[in-house]
Amino acid sequence: MDRTEIIRKAGLGAWVLPGRTYPLPLPRELEPYYCYTRDGGHSILVVIETEYQEGEDPVRFIIPAPVRTVLRGGFRIRDGLAWADIPYDSENGIAVDEQDVEY
Repeated sequence: MDRTEIIRKAGLGAWVLPGRTYPLPLPRELEPYYCYTRDGGHSILVVIETEYQEGEDPVRFIIPAPVRTVLRGGFRIRDGLAWADIPYDSENGIAVDEQDVEY
């Protein structure tokens, strides 16, 4: 699944701004999942592992997470998607250090 399809299936089209690139080299395996969002800046589209329900479509659990958060917390590529174990709260979203957000 390519980035455009992930963005469409996850319903993030209104939030993602096209034509942006990360100012530093990303790990090659994360490049297809990079995006820039209106409210979060430089991000990686990741499936939140702790929220994923076995048997569900993992795209339902994709959120844009700050690049720095993903790099620090670790990630893996599985089933054509980036997965990360980032603390998540259904009311507040992911736990992000302010210095991780880059515009």
